[in-house]
Amino acid sequence: MKKIYKIMLGSLFCFALIMASNVSMIGFAQRQDTSEISIEGIWEGKLKIPGGELRVVFKISKNPDGTLTATLDSPDQGATDIPIEEVIFKDNTLLLEVKSVGAVFEGKVSEDFLVIEGDLKQSGQTLSLTVNRVDKAVEILRPQVPKKPYPYIEKKVAYTNLKAGVKLVGTLTLPSDKSVFPVVLLITGSGPQDRNETVFGHRPFLVLTDYLTRQGIAVLRVDDRGVGESTGYFSQATSEDFASDVLAGVEYLKTCKEI
Repeated sequence: MKKIYKIMLGSLFCFALIMASNVSMIGFAQRQDTSEISIEGIWEGKLKIPGGELRVVFKISKNPDGTLTATLDSPDQGATDIPIEEVIFKDNTLLLEVKSVGAVFEGKVSEDFLVIEGDLKQSGQTLSLTVNRVDKAVEILRPQVPKKPYPYIEKKVAYTNLKAGVKLVGTLTLPSDKSVFPVVLLITGSGPQDRNETVFGHRPFLVLTDYLTRQGIAVLRVDDRGVGESTGYFSQATSEDFASDVLAGVEYLKTCKEI
């Protein structure tokens, strides 16, 4: 009986070792998986301010060279894709600096990479901010933005500024395909602009295009050179270069049978 008892103790001891080993391996696997989780993704939280709350969204991604890049959305203020100039992630601490609005966020990332708790500093004030990882950022509703399907024809077009060797890509809208229409070529303002002249989530050229086309006027809007689908280099272009891009658009419209 004693012999059996000793064998049972030995078996229990071996079982305990195996269980401890398994637990250790599971713990190692969990730590291994956690270490492979990236800071990249969408992080959303609410900033408590006097009189209410403001939603804050950080979108973090990785460049081809491995460096991090990020943007800031403030949905309740109608601001989107504000560049975050400084993005540093080290020792599970995230530092984001938004120089355009004079704000700095610094927070500690949880072990499971689902929550970041920290502070947002701006204009001499420090406010607590906790952001959570989400699958999709909150959608900012723009009631003035037209919704498809449109009651007119919309088609993607492309033409070349032969003088500069630049391909310009844009959108041409036509009231219908059964007549010839007057046309407006929209020209963007200063700074690199896409065909919708998108700024802080607003798309004024899309709204203007929708209105004019519904009134029987064809509209051509184009990505600036070096922006969107257009080729070339915006930063190296002069006012004369931009003027030649516009003239290339005029020449293209002359070839359209609907105009």
